[in-house]
Amino acid sequence: MTQTGSKGGGGLTPDAFARFLRWLSEDNELAIKAFFAIRKKLITFFVRKGCDVPEELFDNTVDVVVRKIDAGGEYANQEAFCYGVAKNIWREHARKPKPGPFVTDDIPSPLNEDRELLEQKLKCLEVCMEDLSPRSRDLITRYYQNQGRQKIECRRELAKEHGGENTLRIKAFRIRKTLHDCVNTCVAGLAQ
Repeated sequence: MTQTGSKGGGGLTPDAFARFLRWLSEDNELAIKAFFAIRKKLITFFVRKGCDVPEELFDNTVDVVVRKIDAGGEYANQEAFCYGVAKNIWREHARKPKPGPFVTDDIPSPLNEDRELLEQKLKCLEVCMEDLSPRSRDLITRYYQNQGRQKIECRRELAKEHGGENTLRIKAFRIRKTLHDCVNTCVAGLAQ
C-alpha cells in the first residue's frame, strides 16, 4: 500500500482516497458516509474471519478497488464490488503462512536446534520475562495467549486498555524486541 505522511482512508495517498470517494459519490458528504459504512462492514467481515489486521486488509481492499477504477472498470453496486474484492483479499491473506510468537528470521527453528541450546533459550526467556515490568509482562503474555475468536477478543480488550490498536501493536513489538535482544544476550553469556 502506498504510504504518505497524510492519510485520508487509512494508508492511502490523498489522491487515491479522493478518487475512491469520487467513485462512491460526487457529493462529498454522501461519499464520506458511504466510505465509513463500507469501512465498518469490511472491517467487521475481516474480524469475523479471525483476522488480526483488519484495517490493513481494508486498506488493501481499497487499493485494489482504486486500481480497478483507474483501469476503467464500471461497477453499479459499489458496496457489493468492495465486498467481493475484500473476500479475495481475505483468501489471499489466509493462504499466507503466519509466524508464531517470538519467531524472527535470525532464530533457527527449534526443530533444527540441539536440545541444550533450546533449553538455554527457554531459561533465558524466563529470566528476561521476569526482568520486564509487571505491566509489560502482562501485556505480552495476554497478547499471545488464546487462538481464533478468543485471541481477537483479548486483543480488543488490550487495545482499549493501552490506547488503541496501533499503540498496542507498537508496545507489543517493542516488548518482543526487548525480549529477543535479552534472550540473545543471555544465551551468548551462557556460551562463554
